[in-house]
Amino acid sequence: GDVFTLAGRNLEYIMIKEMTALVKKSNAKKSIVPSWQGGRMPLSANLGKKLREQLTVAPSNELRSQPSPGSVAHKGETYEELEVLQPLFALQEKLSHVPKENELLIEHIETKDGFHLFVYPFEGRLVHEAMAAILAYRISRITPITFSFAMNDYGFELLSDQPIPVDDTNVYDLFTPDNLLADIQRSVNATEMARRKFRDVAVIGGLVFQGLPGDKIKARHLQASASLLFNVFSEYEPNNLLIRQAYQEVFDQQMEEVRLRDMLQ
Repeated sequence: GDVFTLAGRNLEYIMIKEMTALVKKSNAKKSIVPSWQGGRMPLSANLGKKLREQLTVAPSNELRSQPSPGSVAHKGETYEELEVLQPLFALQEKLSHVPKENELLIEHIETKDGFHLFVYPFEGRLVHEAMAAILAYRISRITPITFSFAMNDYGFELLSDQPIPVDDTNVYDLFTPDNLLADIQRSVNATEMARRKFRDVAVIGGLVFQGLPGDKIKARHLQASASLLFNVFSEYEPNNLLIRQAYQEVFDQQMEEVRLRDMLQ
């Protein structure tokens, strides 16, 4: 009975059979937009760089036609899609600014929900999630303040019930790559994230028994066993290689620390 939009059409869900969803066309006015596993795949570093390059030339009037198939768009060339989006770029330029590839756009907006701070690095969801937490932590050292934050592939938002003290006088200090690792650990619960990662590390390292074929141990039992080992190692052998591996995977995979550092630079 649910109606969702797919490829521009509204479809009503009937049933699922094996791995196939059966649907029929619907004339319903309201529908939901399905989210896919691919929606969790962040922008790659190369795609983010290419996006910033295109934004640099997009607002200009020197738009050329779309390159022929198989060719590559160079600086000064843009795609047909960017021509279609010209009204949107014009509105953005009028209300705020379209950031060039060597610029970082930061916007302040006040609404009935509170005070919003929007930052647009175009570095992908994972980097923005870590950056939002770090920025919130660094601002909280300036003044006592509480945030909620949201992020997507293009940027992130901090929301507070009081003005957010970010301006030209402190923005370079807030976005500095100095003390990055320490600030990551203070701003997010890196220990809990590492504890979850440690389960996989412990399984691969042979510290946790997964069960016999056809009689696998439940995931929550594996997590409990791995957590016990994690606590023991953390307390009595903090430099254990497997503990360090768990933290390293958190920083590299879940926060993309190297890319985050490059973005701040």
